[in-house]
Amino acid sequence: MSYLSIEFGLCFILFFLVYWSVCWSTRLQNVLLLAASYAILASFSLDFLYILLGYTALVYLLGLLSERFPGRSFVSGLMLLLVLGCFYLFKYQDFFTSTVQSAFAQLGLEVSLPLLEVLLPVGLSFYTFHSVSYLVSINRGELKPGSPFDLALYLAFFPSLIAGPVNRATDMLPQIRPTQARQVLEPQRALGLIALAVVKLFFLSSWLANEWVDPVFESSVSFSAEQILRSVYGYSFLIYFNFSGYTDLVTGIALLLGFRLPLNFNFPYTARNLKEFWGRWHISLSTFIRDYVYIPLGGNRRGVWRGNLNMLLAMLISGLWHGASVNFIIWGALHGVGLALYKLFSHWLPERPTWLGADLLARLLTFHYVAFAWIFFRCASLGDAIEMLGGLGGMSRAGLVSNGLSLLGCLLFVAIYPQIVALTRRLFDATVRLPWLLYPVPLGLFICVVIFASPSGVPGFIYASF
Repeated sequence: MSYLSIEFGLCFILFFLVYWSVCWSTRLQNVLLLAASYAILASFSLDFLYILLGYTALVYLLGLLSERFPGRSFVSGLMLLLVLGCFYLFKYQDFFTSTVQSAFAQLGLEVSLPLLEVLLPVGLSFYTFHSVSYLVSINRGELKPGSPFDLALYLAFFPSLIAGPVNRATDMLPQIRPTQARQVLEPQRALGLIALAVVKLFFLSSWLANEWVDPVFESSVSFSAEQILRSVYGYSFLIYFNFSGYTDLVTGIALLLGFRLPLNFNFPYTARNLKEFWGRWHISLSTFIRDYVYIPLGGNRRGVWRGNLNMLLAMLISGLWHGASVNFIIWGALHGVGLALYKLFSHWLPERPTWLGADLLARLLTFHYVAFAWIFFRCASLGDAIEMLGGLGGMSRAGLVSNGLSLLGCLLFVAIYPQIVALTRRLFDATVRLPWLLYPVPLGLFICVVIFASPSGVPGFIYASF
């Protein structure tokens, strides 16, 4: 069931009324939340629900083991075995099997490895990351094991089940068992976030996908270099609008249910370098990779060069997490190398340039590097990515004349993005100050107008496939 469908909207309104009708009992609210979360997962496939139930049981047992033997290497080994085993079985089995078979074939050996045909469960990557946070926190003595019910709700909590954000157990479990009765949090902001999500998902990302992005990425040979460049710019905006729109939506839903989800986006295209970009893009994932991959690898404790190697490995793992494909590995490597180069240059030249236009140039360079990496992220295969890059080399004066206005508009959008951000914040703050009784009516009318003006169909969530 799509969170943007009419069916989900009607079901959520009914659930919202029932949920707050038992506001005197947090336990009953939790039962309703878990039932709703499992029902949504089962609507995709009952098999996905069975997998989550089995995984929850194993995580609970490992949590008890972690509490009894804190800091023991065999407990960490079992945790790694569970997480990597699930990722391999459901997500990477085909990729690694075909890679090994191809390697043997190049040596003249025909090897047929067993391959199980299994579907990738919805939400696997996110509830796996949630379990890592839970188990590591127990192993470090930061958290006591939760009850089986609390753990089940933590892993299955439906606003963040499908595509994040990545929750931390130390932040989420206290919200599952609050010391006081829950209440709707910031209702006007919550509804404003949902309205903003509708604009980003139904209007902006859908229009970009239909008009600029999908036709070109499906067959770039049919388009000019200028149209390919426009589609690359378009995808850079599309993935931001789509994913940040999803985050706005589930953050608003969680606030209406009395929960706070972690900040996931902070206007990433205002970044002046890659380090700043990753401090603003998919923040819950980037901080997870930092805390649970980069720092355990050694971080920067062993010098600049070892720190850069650890950073590259962490970004390669991040790329591989997004999908079992050479393209995602290249995407991760590009960001890893870019971060390492930035770190070296900032070590040698610690002073930031202050001359006029330096910030604008830095933002444009960062945006174009990120956009270049998005080509590998979006293309279905390495051949498609190489084909698109080759197509970018044939720019002409006629092409620039016919597509120049849209290309200039993209660059202008990036150039004045900080001003757009400031204006958006002021408008959002102004709407939140409206009287509560007057708020729902114009908001509902605004949402209806946006949906009717948008391309037909319910938009999908790009990150739901990861």
